[in-house]
Amino acid sequence: MMKAYFFKYLTILLVLILSGSPSNSQDKSKEIQKVQDDMKVLQGDWFCIMEETGGQSLTKDKVKEMNKRMNVDKSFMIMKRVKGDKLGVYEGKFELDSTTKPKKFDFTGKGPSGANVEWKGIYELTENEFKITLVEKGLRPKEFKTGKDEKGTYMQFKRDKD
Repeated sequence: MMKAYFFKYLTILLVLILSGSPSNSQDKSKEIQKVQDDMKVLQGDWFCIMEETGGQSLTKDKVKEMNKRMNVDKSFMIMKRVKGDKLGVYEGKFELDSTTKPKKFDFTGKGPSGANVEWKGIYELTENEFKITLVEKGLRPKEFKTGKDEKGTYMQFKRDKD
């Protein structure tokens, strides 16, 4: 009698577990596809058209003078910018999570001085525009802007078609 109950409950448990699997598997597959789609769109060369730090936007002339450019190859990113008469280069790996709202962006690499850099941020992406808000320390941003008393940077990039 006890064996019969045991097998009955075991069967019910297995049915519940297995009946949930295809749905979970499909959801995981869709999540993976979203990330792969964004990774595919992000590939290539981009240039910065707008930047904001601490709630203050840089002038268009300043943005142009910094000549901030980004190259994405698979999950590797190189961002170059001019500050004064010096070229600054950030390079490293990044991960996307396009299943959240807002979508998440995480970067780990080296900065211009060779020091380790870790950014966490949020992003929006279309075929020709990439918006991102990043912080090096602190909580992940929630909006595509920076506040007066906040650390972090908001940037808009356009695809470089040349």
